Amino acid sequence: MNKKLAISFIMLSALSLNTMSAFSIPLQGEQKPLVLRAETNAANTEMVIKDNFIKAKYASAENRFLQGNVKAAHDDFEDLISKATHDDYVFLAYGIKMAEFGFFDLTEELISKLDNNLYTKNYVKDIRNFYYPSGMVSAKDTLYLADAYAGIVYNNLAMETASELINNVHAEESDYKNYLIALGYYKSNNLAQALKYINRAITENDVNINYKILKAKILADSDKSKQALKLLDKIKKTEMYTIDFQNKVKSAEEYILYKVAKDEPLKDYHLSYYYHLQGKSYLATKVLQSAILQAKSYASQIFGLLGKIYYENDEPFKAQEFAQRAYKEDSKNYLATMTLADTYYDERKFEEALKYYKSAKKLTKDVTPSVGIAKTYLALEQEKKSKKIYNKLLKNPNKNGDLLIGALKIYPQRAYDYLPLIASIDITNNDIWLGLASFAIKDENYSMAETYLNNSYYIDENNFKYYYYLSQVLRAKGEIDKSNISLIKCSSLNSNYEAGINYNAPDKIHPRQSVYEK
Repeated sequence: MNKKLAISFIMLSALSLNTMSAFSIPLQGEQKPLVLRAETNAANTEMVIKDNFIKAKYASAENRFLQGNVKAAHDDFEDLISKATHDDYVFLAYGIKMAEFGFFDLTEELISKLDNNLYTKNYVKDIRNFYYPSGMVSAKDTLYLADAYAGIVYNNLAMETASELINNVHAEESDYKNYLIALGYYKSNNLAQALKYINRAITENDVNINYKILKAKILADSDKSKQALKLLDKIKKTEMYTIDFQNKVKSAEEYILYKVAKDEPLKDYHLSYYYHLQGKSYLATKVLQSAILQAKSYASQIFGLLGKIYYENDEPFKAQEFAQRAYKEDSKNYLATMTLADTYYDERKFEEALKYYKSAKKLTKDVTPSVGIAKTYLALEQEKKSKKIYNKLLKNPNKNGDLLIGALKIYPQRAYDYLPLIASIDITNNDIWLGLASFAIKDENYSMAETYLNNSYYIDENNFKYYYYLSQVLRAKGEIDKSNISLIKCSSLNSNYEAGINYNAPDKIHPRQSVYEK
């Protein structure tokens, strides 16, 4: 989901007002207070102000962290947490980022505010298994280690910081300190010392996935390819419950494969895949297009990945073009076969889609092609065949959002079970929150509908369905004028919104970049 979250309200001139409401955020240091404004003719003025406050406050804190002003950043984050209203989505999104920065105390504070429900428990497991040290350090040591992380990663002080950490008594018993020393040596290309200290960290904490990923990278850079790949295989077998953290592991995999590859075109292939997973698809396509000129023997792989990238970035014509070229080179190219199946399905050329889904099924143990076959049979009005496949796949539905979404076309009554399950593995998927909101509205549970819509607004405030469902909630609450304003906003974003509103779940989960990775 490659969308910038920006405020842009387009209203009819008859409803345009110049009156504004403002909200000031006092920031520390020399910066002037930031004034947030929202049009008072917006149906969701309070939501706009709250959303602006959270994002602006977070941006200020993150900027201070990146500049090495870690104490001020920690204070800003803490202030944000204290002022943020209860919202599991926001708490999780920023909790992940704070864990990455080493502010584990703040992540724990955010986790403590979460409801212990299906949405949150998978993310909490992954956050702790991926980032956490074996034991929490003191508040003073937390700031010290976070400052070291900022110096190594953002301020080009890798070697100096590693030496400082070794010679300082702060956080002596922390495996996280040894991880940072290893990271500092790795960034300064002292691989022998990096391996020494990452081994110490893993000995003290053999659960942390981030430690193991760094070790695999160190081994790959040290020309110890077999050891790197063996460790990578172990990492991939570790259960990650959410798509966000599965993607972190996949990203690490592509980086390590890039490092151990011998042929330049193959290195370019894995580097491009890594860039794509990092949300840098433009850079990925540039590397691949350059590789095409020197990579006849790898043409199918390169074309196949280009097709996948273009498809996931909503460029279906380019996707199909490159997938066809890849398939022509090698009919056993899985990425190309799946891209062709998906593009033909989207074009409603279901017989063609079915052919390619069946071909893809022979190339993998993954259930994704089978899901494609099931949904295509349903589109061809062969419900009996579709239902048979779904019933078989649903015996083990965990962690496959496409399967659960597709099954809702057969079993719409299971939406109350499946939609929350999908949200629990992919919390930044906007279609799921909108689907949950629509069902809450059907149940006349407008308070819960507003909660789901709040999550949707954080992800994309320019989604027409958000304003459609908001208008329904406001009308049910008797706020008719605001309801009309929201519906006008909906219409301005999609004049044919009635055709686009679908109370069932969408056909698939579209690939997206998490908002907290931007």
